[in-house]
Amino acid sequence: MIERKLNIAIIDDEQHAIETLSYDLRESFGEKIEIVFTATNPFEGARQVRLLKPDILFLDMMMPGLSGPELFTLINDLEVKVVFVTAYPELVNNERKSKNTACLLKPVSSPELEVLFTRISQQG
Repeated sequence: MIERKLNIAIIDDEQHAIETLSYDLRESFGEKIEIVFTATNPFEGARQVRLLKPDILFLDMMMPGLSGPELFTLINDLEVKVVFVTAYPELVNNERKSKNTACLLKPVSSPELEVLFTRISQQG
């Protein structure tokens, strides 16, 4: 039985953060995921989320022009699991609001990703 790959998107205003997270995701889950798009511009990212409807969106919380939580309000009608990522520890607990959201501290570690993907796969 062939399992369907999870479609992943990453929106972060820092290109190096996108590259690091992309690398970690591919190293840990290469056969199970496909990164369908990345964006450094949150407005373009929101447009791409609407077009491509990824399964999981890794979303930076602090971006100029449109924050992660603000972008989330623009797409929260979609069936996409949002993983907020932030470099600010004080923001981590603020975004655990629903079963479709999670929050991880940058830099994201492989064990944290494993726990996240296990939780997501159990939710179905």
